[in-house]
Amino acid sequence: MENSPTNNPLRQYLAQQWPAPNAGRFAVEVGFSGGLDSVVLLHLLCSLRNELPLELSAVHVHHGLDAPADQWAEFCHELCAQWQVPLRIERVQVEFGRLGLEAAARAKRYRCFAQSHADAVALAHHADDQAETLLLAALRGGGLRALSAMPALRALNERISLWRPLLAVSRTELLAYAQEHKLTWVEDSSNADTTLLRNWLRREALPPWQERVPHLTRQLLATVGRLQHDLALLEDYGQAEHNSLYDAAGRFQVASWRQLPPLRQTHQLHLFARNHRLGSPRADSVRQFAATLANPAVRQAQWPLPHSRAILYAGCLFPIPAEWIPGKLLVQPVWQPAAHGLPENLIQPNSGIWRTPQPGDTLPLPHGRKKISRLLQEKKVPPFMRALWPMWVHEQHGCLAASNLQTHYHLSVPNGWQAQAEELNQFILSIQTT
Repeated sequence: MENSPTNNPLRQYLAQQWPAPNAGRFAVEVGFSGGLDSVVLLHLLCSLRNELPLELSAVHVHHGLDAPADQWAEFCHELCAQWQVPLRIERVQVEFGRLGLEAAARAKRYRCFAQSHADAVALAHHADDQAETLLLAALRGGGLRALSAMPALRALNERISLWRPLLAVSRTELLAYAQEHKLTWVEDSSNADTTLLRNWLRREALPPWQERVPHLTRQLLATVGRLQHDLALLEDYGQAEHNSLYDAAGRFQVASWRQLPPLRQTHQLHLFARNHRLGSPRADSVRQFAATLANPAVRQAQWPLPHSRAILYAGCLFPIPAEWIPGKLLVQPVWQPAAHGLPENLIQPNSGIWRTPQPGDTLPLPHGRKKISRLLQEKKVPPFMRALWPMWVHEQHGCLAASNLQTHYHLSVPNGWQAQAEELNQFILSIQTT
């Protein structure tokens, strides 16, 4: 690679930010717009390929919002080919509606990042971006999480981390690096549009402040650092308390939650929604549902959330992910050895299927047969789970097992097999745990 840096301080700094010091091969995909910041980040990481256990690739999200969007994608393609970096180009349609253009485009980008096969997606946000994010959060009335701006490393989903290694590096430093190494990049004309709040802040509001306070960005970054420290401390304490509200089967116990002071009650509901990936509820939604939940006379209630809902039932608060659709198989149970269960020949994958209950499904018991609907009621499975329960249905013998609950009595043998899915135990309310 031409113009590869050798002893550049920025390169050394980036190597120190490596997010997987104890890992073997680590795959990083750079979010690559073709602008100055991402070109510098990709160039730096390319220069480190022989020193770090780095498997490098890039992703360009083609929003199609600007006339030169095709030219930007072509620029990214050519530069990645020149630097021998595999590139995927994701074409998206931005439907912004009530979200607004910037937020909708950002949501599309992050969906593309979440589809990465890498261990981490690296983004080129820098110190000036971080300072602007803090100020924008304050202007919008944000709380502690919003004011903490962007973390250097966070989980994007269960597989992928989001890595921002340049948050302490100024745009001036990135520009100097690019000029020193004769890099080229594309310019997004929309960055000059001061009708957008971030551009107005950057181009019109901040320059007078920076003249008056020469180290403004450094001071704002120090504030972000303190806020991130306080947020991490709050989350540690909050998560420890949150964990104590669940019983051994993983059920959120409302009686325990009611013992908390009101401030911690609302905090725990925020955590509940976030931990179960149900979206970030509005403050008024949390307050209203907390008031409902705090009333011992309320036995059943539903909490609508951005990504689905939660249901109060039998003293427990259950998360209901959006993908839980009646008739759709929720989990795939596994067969485990048991003192009494089905013989091996009746559980072979080619001999039956897993499906959800249907009207008329029954299982033989020592005396007669029992409807699956009745079995689920007796085991106190909540009504909202009954249509999702996994059933093993044999091509010849019909229903042979209701996962975690019952197998066909007459076809069961000593030292057989029982169907189990650990995540279902929380919904068997006939099992009392502490």
